[in-house]
Amino acid sequence: MRSVGASFQSSNEARTRPHATIRRSQSVTARWREHCRRLTLLTFILLYLDTVLGSDIASIGCADGTREGLHGLSGAAACYGRWEGHVKNASFLCAPGWRVCTPLDVTVLRNITWSQARAVEGCMAYNAAQDGDRCRECQEDLEQDDMAGIGQGCAHQYKDHTSCISGGRIDASCCVDSHFHRACHFKPGLISGVVCCRLPVQSARIVVKPPRRLRVYPDLIFLLSCRTSGMPPPTIHWYKNGRRLDNGNPRVSILYSGDLLVTLSRASDSGLYTCEASNDYGMDIANSYVNVAEHKSGCAGGARKGSLRHRNVQACPGVWKGHVRNAKSLCGQGWKVCSHRDRKSIRDVSAVELFRLPGCYAYNAASRRNSCRRCKNSKMAGVGKDCGWVNYRHTSCLSRGRIDVFAPNMTSSCDFTPGLTSGVLCCKKVKRRGGHRGRSKCKPRCQHKGKCIGPNRCRCTEGYKGSRCQIAICTPKCGVKGRCVRPNKCRCQPGYTGKTCRQKARSCVAPCVNGGKCHRGICRCPAKFWGKTCQYPLHHMLLTQLNRTDK
Repeated sequence: MRSVGASFQSSNEARTRPHATIRRSQSVTARWREHCRRLTLLTFILLYLDTVLGSDIASIGCADGTREGLHGLSGAAACYGRWEGHVKNASFLCAPGWRVCTPLDVTVLRNITWSQARAVEGCMAYNAAQDGDRCRECQEDLEQDDMAGIGQGCAHQYKDHTSCISGGRIDASCCVDSHFHRACHFKPGLISGVVCCRLPVQSARIVVKPPRRLRVYPDLIFLLSCRTSGMPPPTIHWYKNGRRLDNGNPRVSILYSGDLLVTLSRASDSGLYTCEASNDYGMDIANSYVNVAEHKSGCAGGARKGSLRHRNVQACPGVWKGHVRNAKSLCGQGWKVCSHRDRKSIRDVSAVELFRLPGCYAYNAASRRNSCRRCKNSKMAGVGKDCGWVNYRHTSCLSRGRIDVFAPNMTSSCDFTPGLTSGVLCCKKVKRRGGHRGRSKCKPRCQHKGKCIGPNRCRCTEGYKGSRCQIAICTPKCGVKGRCVRPNKCRCQPGYTGKTCRQKARSCVAPCVNGGKCHRGICRCPAKFWGKTCQYPLHHMLLTQLNRTDK
């Protein structure tokens, strides 16, 4: 019986064991759900407290969440604490979005009255100097070392004086602090903290935008400007064709100013560039389309060698016979062999490029006595690092230095030399304006000794301007009551005088007689008359002095 009862009991336990396991798992699940609910509730509470406390700290103005004074002002707060060095280093005592007050915050400081400043306990300093009853930045200077402050604990208080605040002047430190190299510094026992001002809020705005379209040539540098303003300072990001640019490309750099710098430009750099400036209060964007394209070839057949790729000057490889002027077949249509008359175009090319150009390219010029002349029979000029003679100090057709095809110890000429000359330097032809030959005519004729230099075109002498040199120039200009009649000479209207006719003429009280003239309210009399209106003859004055009558 015992064995039967034991087996029956064991069979009952086996039947009830799955139910116990299910109950235990259900209780674990319930406890886990309760734990997750509490954790979620705690997370929401922490987020709420962070939002509330963060907003409270931002509204209070002090980093520790307590304000020691100026409770009635929304733009300024008195914050307790100490710092090292200059008072501008005390910004960590202010809440985010606040800073130590400076003269730039004078509109906020003017709202602090004398009674409010005196109600603050202790002595709170800020980055301003009030020497001479002015409001300037505090510096290590005898003229700017009286650090400003507020509070009843400040030692130097002057009511009704002019300062950064209203109603008086309070200094946290005074006199010759700069002499001891401690101006604008924290002083234990004298200063309790700082005055913090709320940073002005301004939406992000791009004030200097890049050009809408920009054409760039290969291997050059281009810069896209993106200067911004805003408070807090905006964050700048650049995008190309919608994709954000990063520091992965060593040729592309975003400068500290926000500008985008691209070096050694390539055709792949073409595209739409977008500058995005944003802060907590707004966003602004500016677009610029960049096209990287090469210059049209100035060489025959479109050939071009080396890195000299300028608009008006290009290096073309090839050979020719005879004088260098015969190499015009190497230049394309609308181009010619460069000569001494093209020195302006040649000097627009950087001397560094000309000195580093591989090979040696000649042109129809020669440097004689440090001057740029046409090549006659020797000393042919060229460009390139493989030329026979290079000098960085001499003067020539180049913007700097001198390059000759032949070395000084060689027999020079103006002809092609195999093994030495790589090609020729081609310049773009300049279209000459005007096609009138003979003597130019101007109708009507140029006035005031002007010279006719073209059909109805006058070159005026100094002091005149206009299409016919008919207008005189006065410096300074005549006023509205005057007219310039010849260089630096104004003719005034009646009632006005002076060099520029800007002064009203003073008229005489009584009209001048006997040939007298009124000048600035006084009659100027001729030699034989005198008096206020020149009414007395000169002999009348002599008789009067002798106590006689004129009868």
